Amino acid sequence: MRVIRDSIVLEITDYAATMRAKIRGDSIVGVYHNVGNRGPRTIPFRASRGRWAMRPAASALLGKWDATYVSEGRTSPRVFTLANDSTGMVGAVISNTGDYGRFWGGMSGDSFAVAHFDGSFVYLLTGRLDGDTLRGVFHAGLRSQTPYTAVRSTGARHLTPPTEMTGADTAAPFRFAFPDLSGRIVSNIDARFQGKVVLLDIFGTWCPTCHDATPVLLDLYRRYHARGLEIVGLAYEVTGDTAVDAEQVRRFQRKFAIPYPLLLAGVSDAQAAGATLPQLRGFSAFPTSVFLGRDGRVRLVHAGFVGPATGVAHDRQVAEFRATIESLLHEARR
Repeated sequence: MRVIRDSIVLEITDYAATMRAKIRGDSIVGVYHNVGNRGPRTIPFRASRGRWAMRPAASALLGKWDATYVSEGRTSPRVFTLANDSTGMVGAVISNTGDYGRFWGGMSGDSFAVAHFDGSFVYLLTGRLDGDTLRGVFHAGLRSQTPYTAVRSTGARHLTPPTEMTGADTAAPFRFAFPDLSGRIVSNIDARFQGKVVLLDIFGTWCPTCHDATPVLLDLYRRYHARGLEIVGLAYEVTGDTAVDAEQVRRFQRKFAIPYPLLLAGVSDAQAAGATLPQLRGFSAFPTSVFLGRDGRVRLVHAGFVGPATGVAHDRQVAEFRATIESLLHEARR
């Protein structure tokens, strides 16, 4: 944080974002600015002294809900999990490609509001219980307000499984060749990858879910590297300027002390990113994990990531990643 004359400037270096504010009476008034993956965003804010009241949710709201967003005549599935803890009402919002982080808030009358800000994105989920149905609006920054309805989860499939989101050519070894942070080309034919199980992490430093996923990848690397696992991060960044993007990826590398190579693979548009990896079909999610067998061919593509805010779902995903790697390490080279 810096003080510049009458302004306070908070640098959120993880996402190349800033919050700049001035004191106005008993409040701080300012703007948040971020060069996001869909272009620059500027969001005004006001902050006051004090603490938010802890307002737990009514028991009728708690649990798991299958939600349907409606926008411009199209529908999109989500899953909400709502709970109470010592801080008040908490929750998670899960899509086909992962979750949005931990939401926090509470109830006011018959309505609730929970919010999330991670330094890159700001979300607000509002709603009220109408009989046995939740109805409300999901706010994403200032740009979108999407109405939804939600019903109690029955256990029936509501989201598309992450292993069905993206297909792959499994007939030939998976090809990649991109520069590392020193400009040296790293490719699938390098000696270090031959006969190894390889996990490709398709990520972006602008992506909070990718930040959530990285500690899990580091744990996998520490557990299995000596037994034959290699991990390679393919970074798809915002600006397309190699110098700017490389510095952001270096920050990401330093933040997590990442020992495996991170490569500058392209820009963060999903369609453009998919074009750089033509052996994938229907690429749509950051992060996406591509598991390669010892022969270099794709064994599994897992689109998205559910973070710690999802609780049991996160634990199950970590267990599945470990089981996949264990299986591949025991697989003979074809």
